Amino acid sequence: MGEWGFSESLTRLLLNRGVDTKEKIEEFIEPHVQKFRDPFEFERMDEVVEKICSLRDRGEKLYIYGDYDVDGITAAAFLVHVFKEIGIDVDYYIPNRMEEGYGLDEKAINYIHKRGGKLIITVDTGVNSVEEVEYAKNLGIDVVITDHHKIVKEEGDEKLLIINPKLSDRYTFKYLAGAGVALKVAQAVYMELDIPLEKLYEYIDIVMIGTVADVVPMTDENRIIIKKGLEVIKNTRVKGLTYLLKYLKLQNKDINTTDVSFFISPLLNSLGRIGVSKVGADFFIGEDDFEIYNIIEEMKKSNKKRRELERSIFSEIDGEIQRRKDKEFKYLFLRSDRWHPGVIGVVSSRLAMKYNVPVVLIALRDGVGKASCRSIEGINIFNILKDMGDKLLRFGGHDLASGFIAKIDMLDEIEEKLKHSINKTGRKKEEKVLRIDGKFSIEDIDEVLLRDLDNISPYGLGNEHPLFIDEALSFENLKKFGVENRHFKTFIRKGGKRYSAVAFDLAHKIDEFGYALQKFDVVYHPEKVYYRGEEILQIRIKDFKVKDDFYNIFTK
Repeated sequence: MGEWGFSESLTRLLLNRGVDTKEKIEEFIEPHVQKFRDPFEFERMDEVVEKICSLRDRGEKLYIYGDYDVDGITAAAFLVHVFKEIGIDVDYYIPNRMEEGYGLDEKAINYIHKRGGKLIITVDTGVNSVEEVEYAKNLGIDVVITDHHKIVKEEGDEKLLIINPKLSDRYTFKYLAGAGVALKVAQAVYMELDIPLEKLYEYIDIVMIGTVADVVPMTDENRIIIKKGLEVIKNTRVKGLTYLLKYLKLQNKDINTTDVSFFISPLLNSLGRIGVSKVGADFFIGEDDFEIYNIIEEMKKSNKKRRELERSIFSEIDGEIQRRKDKEFKYLFLRSDRWHPGVIGVVSSRLAMKYNVPVVLIALRDGVGKASCRSIEGINIFNILKDMGDKLLRFGGHDLASGFIAKIDMLDEIEEKLKHSINKTGRKKEEKVLRIDGKFSIEDIDEVLLRDLDNISPYGLGNEHPLFIDEALSFENLKKFGVENRHFKTFIRKGGKRYSAVAFDLAHKIDEFGYALQKFDVVYHPEKVYYRGEEILQIRIKDFKVKDDFYNIFTK
């Protein structure tokens, strides 16, 4: 055991992450809800709480206005649940991606006005909605903006009542997802009304799903949200989630962030991308068995359609790139009237990862282009869009993932400005570097190591999965799978034993015929997976290189 009473492997892994005192280690391993920051550290949170509590006392109607992605849908659904619990007359509005686009819009405000809404709280959206807020106020509707996207204060912001950690001078943790910001508002209201916060955390699994889906750093308060949310989801109060877990065959296992990222989020996201986003919120809020069953069926159909559209668009663009003579491009800026605006974000991400350049894909329709932008480390796509805000109808997003709407006749000028900004940064394509925690033989994987790895989960941005390297390994029974055979499964042989292994997005690096005559150095992490109802050890291959190539000796 290490000097602090933890195993040596756990202590080493934590030291590698800068967790270097016993107190920090205890806090890291056991992130507890008591460690949440005080929500009243946000400037003007007292004003927000006063508006909500006064509305409750008067019996007036509150509308939660959410964005159409998983973060926005979960933030909205969470607030509906926890405000209903304390007697607030609350309803929700989720815009249609195809028809309404980003942020608040007058059509939605009119809809809320007709239904008696007196206060709108936006979640995961709204930071660029100065004019729309003014419009709402003229109709007698108050507006609170909760968001986490914009990072620079602008002229006109003083007219808005905003809760946004990135714009706060006092709130020191800047990386809450939209659902996390919604949680802070709810905490403040419950504290003001002297209602136990444990009642609030009965729905924190909804916040956890939005937090994982939005790929925010898995540190600080986000660790608390995710750790607590993964506990709560086992006995969730959300009927829709109970049904979905059964459909995904996850109801009898300890759910982790990978399950949320790869199974739960894509199904929820597909509704916003292909179908109607409001149905995603209905899924979290509804109690009718038949309605929930129909929503899950709709998710399955939408997800299937989404995958087909993504595959088609990616193949079209990738084929065009492969035919190019110039392979030294610094960015991709492409447009088409055949592309579905709901799926180009995922395609942009895949292209940005594959070619390590910023990617802007634009779906054209009715004289307007809806763009999804994905960038790479060192190029802040959100700031680039902000600098040309006068050319855009709307824009929003994060440093590396943003979007905009613009008139088609402005796109050439927008591309020129993008090109100029990228050239100005002088950033070159860089090889991605994996951070390896140490050399560790696959034969030495035991329950102690697996428990240590579990203790420092959840993993993600800011808390990357520990990686190990083992050398001179043989692969057996290799099979490629997935779209365009991008992945492969294999068995690793070492010391007379075989270990099941899988590698995602690495099939292009291996020779399907020569691998049996090769030895490999492998970067990996071990994981437990369920296979036919049984928990088994699997090696997740993150990268590899040929160590000894007998194939070349015999064939060259």
